[in-house]
Amino acid sequence: MTQSIRPVKGFRFSAVSAGIKKVDSTRLDFALIVSDSPAEAAAVTTTNLVFAAPVEITRRRAARGRLSAVVINSGNANAFTGAKGLEDALDLTAAVAQSLKVDPELVAPMSTGVIGQPLPMERILPKVQELASGLDRGAFMDVATAILTTDTLPKTVLQKAEIGGIPVTMAGMAKGAGMIAPNMATLLCVILTDVKVESSFLREALAEAMRDSFNAITVDGDMSTNDTVIVLAGGHESAVELGSAHSDREAFRSLLNGACANLARKIVQDGEGVTKVVEVCVCGASDNEAAMQVARTIADSPLVKTAFHGEDPNWGRIICAAGRAGIAFAPDRVDLFIGNVPIVQEGTIVESDWEPAAHRRMKAGEFQVRLDLKSGDGEARILTTDLSEEYVSINADYRS
Repeated sequence: MTQSIRPVKGFRFSAVSAGIKKVDSTRLDFALIVSDSPAEAAAVTTTNLVFAAPVEITRRRAARGRLSAVVINSGNANAFTGAKGLEDALDLTAAVAQSLKVDPELVAPMSTGVIGQPLPMERILPKVQELASGLDRGAFMDVATAILTTDTLPKTVLQKAEIGGIPVTMAGMAKGAGMIAPNMATLLCVILTDVKVESSFLREALAEAMRDSFNAITVDGDMSTNDTVIVLAGGHESAVELGSAHSDREAFRSLLNGACANLARKIVQDGEGVTKVVEVCVCGASDNEAAMQVARTIADSPLVKTAFHGEDPNWGRIICAAGRAGIAFAPDRVDLFIGNVPIVQEGTIVESDWEPAAHRRMKAGEFQVRLDLKSGDGEARILTTDLSEEYVSINADYRS
């Protein structure tokens, strides 16, 4: 997505530098998304028992089905900050609501960054009015940039479709590069559409879209305290309502599924220190849930991921990870492929000289690992990455 692409009708954007992570920083780190009129809303948040203050507030407010604004900061997660953190988040949304002249219950907060440090409210609150006065329909990319932490680039998507004869636009932005693991990631994501969709269906469609997108990626097996995905639909008074026909509903689901999948892949591609993006496909499991459990175990294995980084087709690590996933299968029946190169068939190493061919496949930036358990019809796919020296360096120095 580029600056020249028009944003979704009914939404305005603003981003400023508040010096949240470093006082002398000039980087954009404080952002606002506002709908012209209250939009239908749905949200999904982290399943981590330790969740941030903004997550608590967003859960409650989004559950009511309508939001007018999302205020976002990077550089500070406002997580594990106790009663003061909750008070700060409420004060921030109250200040935003006052500047916009809307009900504070219609403002959802999102935060990302270092855990355990209080928000620098003395620097943030004075910037609220500047945010509000700077709202502009063309500032989408400013917000997409302001929400980043260790990301190397903004992650955006723009999709257009015709649903029931009505042109529909959907745009989304996300951040996330580390602490990427099901369920979700160290993820903030906002998706906007100009069609009005009742909140109950919007929640249902978002939950479905999460399954094969943000809940099917992993970089390092860690789950964040702040993961939040918000969808806002129909942010202007003349927004056309999504039809009730089954075909219209399915078309909207497909559009949302596509937006989430697009952003999820971009998050993996921009993972911390990533040089390889690998699709782990497990088929032939007893059911889809079992297949995903095996796929996750392989995708999160440090030994497997370092082999990916070294472009080493170390099939033993993959089979070993599958065997400790807690899912029953017969090892003497499995087939294993790397980049469509057969390596194991019926539980036995193939006789052909597979290693050079598999190594060549692994030299590509993206490739697939496919494991067939031959125990049923269950199938699952998950996107994972290699584990590099750069990942260690980034996270060793993250707070400094």
